[in-house]
Amino acid sequence: MELTKNITLGVYLPGETSIHRLDPRTKIIAAAILITLLLFIKSYQPYGLFMLFTIAVIIASGIPISYALCGLKPMLPVLVLMWFFQLFLYSAPEAEVIVSWWIFSATDAGLHMGNLITLRVFFLFTIITILTLTTSIVSLTDGLESLLKPLRMIGIPSQELVMTMIIALRFVLILAEELDKIIKAQMARGVAFDRGNFIQKTRNLFPVFLPLFINAFKRAEELIVAMEARSYTGGKGRTKMKTLHMGRVDRSAGVVIMLFTGLIVYIILSVNPQI
Repeated sequence: MELTKNITLGVYLPGETSIHRLDPRTKIIAAAILITLLLFIKSYQPYGLFMLFTIAVIIASGIPISYALCGLKPMLPVLVLMWFFQLFLYSAPEAEVIVSWWIFSATDAGLHMGNLITLRVFFLFTIITILTLTTSIVSLTDGLESLLKPLRMIGIPSQELVMTMIIALRFVLILAEELDKIIKAQMARGVAFDRGNFIQKTRNLFPVFLPLFINAFKRAEELIVAMEARSYTGGKGRTKMKTLHMGRVDRSAGVVIMLFTGLIVYIILSVNPQI
């Protein structure tokens, strides 16, 4: 079982494309705008346009589409479970029943809501994945610190907040590697994780989580000790080796995002004029 090969969140692929050369603040703002748009989409037409735009961005970034989407494999059980919950538990007035079983009823409204929620999570994950694949951790940290710097005026430690977010992002890949090692060690002892149905496979994973959490706490403690040994006191008064600068490519990207946002908003208002 190779888990790490399906983990793309937090992985950076160096490149010289226009997407890679964008200022990290531009990419973070663009990602925030796209994620906000996802919250207001309630029909399939905007999602079709969203898919075309996402594919175009992936191609422009030089990332293989198969690799950009392979990170969804570990999430498929969760997505399927969410879809079934919405299908059978979501209710709406005057909804037409499609399938009825015991006390559960699947309606056309539940099917529609399940599809929308699944598409929303899919595009949300894809946007964040593209952001991390085309932006190094250092650049991502600098961009977030620059954007959240005004929060210091109201007493919010933006630098420490960003550092916590970046460490959490890095721990995704680290914990995936730890989980992969533990599973291989258990398989060497005769545990069959790849046999049985989905429920049996899931049950076999439960004994793995205890050593995983123990290793996670150990790594966190080692990180704390290392930071204290280096007298880390936060970001106050610290300077940057590289100063962020927005250029022509960032302005061009801003225009593209504005045009795409306007088109999505127009489609949303056309399909749902009551919004």
